[in-house]
Amino acid sequence: MRWALVALLALVAAGVVALALVSLLPDGEPALRDAFATRGPALVGALVAAFLAPWLAAVTMRRGGTRSAPSGASATAPPMAPTIDPDAPALQLLALLQQEGRFVDFIEEDLTPYSDEQVGTAVRAIHDGCRAAIRERITLRPILAAAEGATVTVERGFDPAAVRVIGNVRGEPPYRGVLRHPGWRSERVTLPERTGSADATIVAPAEVEVL
Repeated sequence: MRWALVALLALVAAGVVALALVSLLPDGEPALRDAFATRGPALVGALVAAFLAPWLAAVTMRRGGTRSAPSGASATAPPMAPTIDPDAPALQLLALLQQEGRFVDFIEEDLTPYSDEQVGTAVRAIHDGCRAAIRERITLRPILAAAEGATVTVERGFDPAAVRVIGNVRGEPPYRGVLRHPGWRSERVTLPERTGSADATIVAPAEVEVL
């Protein structure tokens, strides 16, 4: 159907051009130059038709191409990139602390009914397990290599993300003060790779003992 319309437009344009030329050059006319002066509108119409026909044909073909794709082509959506849960590593580390030191159980436990002695006894086991889990998979180093309570100097150009200056802060660095906490910086993080399609939100599975 599209090609038939294009052919029809071409025939109409050709007929218009032919009629215009015939009217411009009848028998007895002196020359084509005089025709420009006496029959200018007809000549303009012929020229416009000659340029209008290809333009209409191109527009028709373009519109027809946007409505339908070739029979041999297939439109497929690009594959989606795999999504990575940004919370998965943190939950994985929390699961390791729970597995080795029952950290989540301790945090979620209401310690009000227990005495300080009972809490202290439980904390020792939790501390040992969590410390082993952290040291096995994460290497930590203090940001400032000094003991707490020592006098240190914070030089000009320090990183405010690594060193937080507190207290009576005035003027520009260097600052001289007492080290209240050395800070920690991780040098190595090695978490076990997750396999399969396990739910990353499960920190610890429920346990049911069948009697």
